[in-house]
Amino acid sequence: MARATATVHGFEEAFAFARSPQKSSTFCKKMSKELGYPFYACATAEDAVRNADVVFTQTPGGEWVLEEEWLRPHATIIASGSDQPTKNELPPSVMAKAKFVTDITAQCSRVGELRSAIEAGLMTADDVHAEIGQIINGEKPGRVGNELIVCDLTGTGAQDAAIGSYVMKALDGVVPGAMPPVFDANKPRLPAPKLYDYDTIKSSVAPSRELTESVEDAFSQLANGRVDVPLPMHIGIAETPEAGPGDCHIKGGYIEGAPTWTVKLANVSFYNNVKKGLPAGSGVFVVCDATNGGPKAVLHENRYLTDLRTGAAGAVAVKHLAIKDAKSVAFIGTGVIAEAMARSSATVHGFEQGYGYSRDMTKNSAFCDKMSAELGYAFTPCSSAEEAVRNADVVFTQTPGGEWVLDLKWLKPHALIVASGSDQPTKNEIPPAVMKKARVVTDITAQCLRVGELRSAVAAGVMKETDVHAQLGEVINGTKKGRTGKELIVCDLTGTGAQDAAIGSYVMKVLD
Repeated sequence: MARATATVHGFEEAFAFARSPQKSSTFCKKMSKELGYPFYACATAEDAVRNADVVFTQTPGGEWVLEEEWLRPHATIIASGSDQPTKNELPPSVMAKAKFVTDITAQCSRVGELRSAIEAGLMTADDVHAEIGQIINGEKPGRVGNELIVCDLTGTGAQDAAIGSYVMKALDGVVPGAMPPVFDANKPRLPAPKLYDYDTIKSSVAPSRELTESVEDAFSQLANGRVDVPLPMHIGIAETPEAGPGDCHIKGGYIEGAPTWTVKLANVSFYNNVKKGLPAGSGVFVVCDATNGGPKAVLHENRYLTDLRTGAAGAVAVKHLAIKDAKSVAFIGTGVIAEAMARSSATVHGFEQGYGYSRDMTKNSAFCDKMSAELGYAFTPCSSAEEAVRNADVVFTQTPGGEWVLDLKWLKPHALIVASGSDQPTKNEIPPAVMKKARVVTDITAQCLRVGELRSAVAAGVMKETDVHAQLGEVINGTKKGRTGKELIVCDLTGTGAQDAAIGSYVMKVLD
């Protein structure tokens, strides 16, 4: 804060307080030397605040750090210590009195100082004066006089995007690893992560029963509440002369007791790449050491591992939800996800006949020929989705999700549909009428309610969240029954960070 602020404003003196007098003194000596104006170590927070026109607060956020009566009437408080719902640095009375500015109001309402003021009943989101970007753009005034101002900074992805672009410009032409460790050379540091390239990963990791079982266990642990997995994040890359169009899907998670945790970026739908002879998708896994928190490896997998873990989830669904003597399987959409589903399912179930359908018959035939050769049973390319579905005990759907891909009357009464095409609120492969009739199993119900096939059925008014029979992990654990007879079942797979965490740990074991 001190260094960055010195690039835009010339303070003449500064005051600092920390509970550790030694730390406070060291900070003041360091900043005085670097910035060229005196920093004074204070015995109390009150001493520091009473002397200041601008107050920065950046503590762990466990308790209030100042009082209203300490503040100068015109003070600006820049609060960055609250970025979780459990944190709060500023008394609600201070916020209620101040002109209140946020980085993102919706986010501050959830995790910032604003959240605490709202919970105290002293503010609502409507009481926020402006977001800081609105002041920068001139849409709202900033300071107009000697009023008290609070700026609630929770940290935004916009900042990360900006500094990422800036740093890449600064590093252009710099050779990674060429510089010796000159900064903080005497301090302990965690080792740099290993980078594994696509060819190494693909030659070392393939569909297997062990891989499928690792994903099966992840679903089990998820149902037991032993997985920390946030809802997915989506970044849309708008089409401009410089970029896009495309999408970035971010998922991740940690399975309790595992040696690693994983964050995954899947970059998809960059369709302009095809004109340049490049793939439309790419991606990386960042695998971190669960002992020390350091990044352990960057897996430049170009969506190969994403496809593997998606296929493994489909295999788990077949294992627990397909009719016991299922002999035939259909694939609606015959791209790389269909291949992953077919290969992984072969690790847990022996189908005898496969069917494929794609609008591109050349692609359809190539898929069927390839899978027949690999898996040892016949695949027939079909001229319509109806032909494929009518013949199948198990139906995998993995299309872009722009329209329905089957009809209720095409399905065998005991069919299992494993639907993985809907992972955004704009997508929908399965007609709501099918969802209504079927026993519905989800990977994560809350997530499917937002982006899966369940969302479309609820939006159509034919289902409620309580109509979901079970999450897949509950079936694996025996908490809920899976198939009990010849009922129609839909398994709604939107992709979970638990799968990414599982395959991250599995791959590191293989690559170590």
